[in-house]
Amino acid sequence: MSEIESARVQVFGADPRHAEHEAKELRGVLNRLDGAKARFASAEAPQTTEGAKGQALLTPEVVLILTTGTFALARTAIKAWAEVRKSRRVRVVHSDGTVTEFQGGVSGREVKTLRDHRNDRPETGPGDPR
Repeated sequence: MSEIESARVQVFGADPRHAEHEAKELRGVLNRLDGAKARFASAEAPQTTEGAKGQALLTPEVVLILTTGTFALARTAIKAWAEVRKSRRVRVVHSDGTVTEFQGGVSGREVKTLRDHRNDRPETGPGDPR
């Protein structure tokens, strides 16, 4: 029988409502994985930062607890989920203390804009034969 691994999955959002929405979506993705179980962590006392002036300075996050027999599949699922939107950011804190972070990639709209602008530019500069 394989060993069960547990990890804290921190899902960040632009505001608390956005973070909760993103966490619910990721929880659904993780719960569809064979042998994985994701649930919301129990409420904790708010984290404060030395010198911080209130909660508004903290990045809104929702914490999931993930248990799984193998983390490789869950890592792949989290990475794929995060890459869909630039705004997505996830930090996984493993039981041994190691941290893995995933950040969303460039959106399809941004890729199109970059391609359009690249095609509009004249090709001059170092190495250009003109």
